[in-house]
Amino acid sequence: MKVYCPYCRKEVAYKIEKREVKEFRGIEIGTYENVAICEKCKKDLYVNEIENENNERIYKAYQRKTNCITPQEIRKLREKYQLSQRELTAILGFGKMTINRYERGGVPTKSQSDYLKLLSENAMEFNKKAKEAYEAKRINQKTYQKIAMQDIEDIVSQEDIQAMYRKYINYALTRKPDIYNGYKTFDLELLENIISYLASKVKNLTITSMNKYLWFIDILAFQQRGTSITGLTYQNQQFGPTIVEQKYKEISLLDNKYTRNDYEDETGTKSYITSNHNYDLSKLGKEEIKIINTIIKLLKDKKVTDISNLSHQEDGWKKTKRFENISFEYAMKLNFMK
Repeated sequence: MKVYCPYCRKEVAYKIEKREVKEFRGIEIGTYENVAICEKCKKDLYVNEIENENNERIYKAYQRKTNCITPQEIRKLREKYQLSQRELTAILGFGKMTINRYERGGVPTKSQSDYLKLLSENAMEFNKKAKEAYEAKRINQKTYQKIAMQDIEDIVSQEDIQAMYRKYINYALTRKPDIYNGYKTFDLELLENIISYLASKVKNLTITSMNKYLWFIDILAFQQRGTSITGLTYQNQQFGPTIVEQKYKEISLLDNKYTRNDYEDETGTKSYITSNHNYDLSKLGKEEIKIINTIIKLLKDKKVTDISNLSHQEDGWKKTKRFENISFEYAMKLNFMK
């Protein structure tokens, strides 16, 4: 294997030299690192794969010696309170990408590690820190409430929590059949199975795209059959037709047929739906399944912004005021099918 040597100014072969690493950050760790040596000029070379392996080896040795908090422990703390990396960073008052870096294997300073361990092991201290962050407006009320309610949720089983989600979603979205739900009674069980099916067919299905897929499915179904499929009600939001009051966010938290996964990067949090591949479409007729597959074929290769822009071309969004419910009467003329 060859790499570029800045001294020889060309690609060269190299050999590996094993060197002792006695300490890291003032702590004796007793490990080693591999160093690439140019076979021509005999100088040290930088090889990304080798350096990554060295860093991982050194970090693990340091963590063992200092009992430093691990990436798994940090993720466990976030998951306990259902926090994104950005939210946890804001609560702690750390730098913007600090938690992201630590979860990818970066090593905290001893003081930060000790502080994280304290908060992960002491719910009262974590709640206190969250309250300070809320009062300082580093986190919003919704984030603070998630943490404040954790003590209650700790004594409730996950099954009970999911049951409460379903009860709330049914209460919020069930209404008498009318022009705003496509003359169809809302069916949460059917909706979960459709979302699971969508996620099995669409790579990297975001929760915002899921929302748009459902809207396109329902309006096409109404045009062809005079009734929607899911019974959902949609309203005009900035980025297109949206399940009323953005209830797609709560729907995405259900875990029987699919799983929601949140990822953090420099642009923010992205939430994806992964199918559990246990969907059941037996409640649907052949024509309804055909409609769903038509929308999948139409949208699956498009970006989130492209799907949103496509929804902006429909009269249902263009002729409805912001936050108003969208009538299915606009399904009679569909621009995306032209």
